[in-house]
Amino acid sequence: DLSRVDYRQYVQELVASLIQSYSAGQGRIEVQVDVDDVVLGLDTAVPCGLIINELVSNALKHAFPGQRRGRLIVRLRALHPEWYELILADDGVGLPEGMDIRQSETLGLQLVHTLVRQLNGKIELHREAGTKFWICFQEIRYKGR
Repeated sequence: DLSRVDYRQYVQELVASLIQSYSAGQGRIEVQVDVDDVVLGLDTAVPCGLIINELVSNALKHAFPGQRRGRLIVRLRALHPEWYELILADDGVGLPEGMDIRQSETLGLQLVHTLVRQLNGKIELHREAGTKFWICFQEIRYKGR
């Protein structure tokens, strides 16, 4: 079925590709991808993938400056039918204390908020020991599908 995506495999490949692109391998950043057996429709899979791409890219670019070592976690859990929890966390330097992600001027975080709204979701930022984005979203279903 080409309209559904095996998300565990997709997220593992996406994160591996980003690590390679940002040369974050070499053992400096430990990456943990923990995804339930989730199959998403394309209308949900695409915006969720863009969110993961943006937040993982930001972490790889900014959370571990210089040769800082650290850990990055990408977790997707099925909460119950059609509701999911996405967590992207790192133990890097964290976001600036005064930064309000809802009022961010960066295009990337604006995109993340738009995509979370598209998924009828909500997003929270936690700043303990690095940065943690918690996103809860719903499978998009259109009438007739």
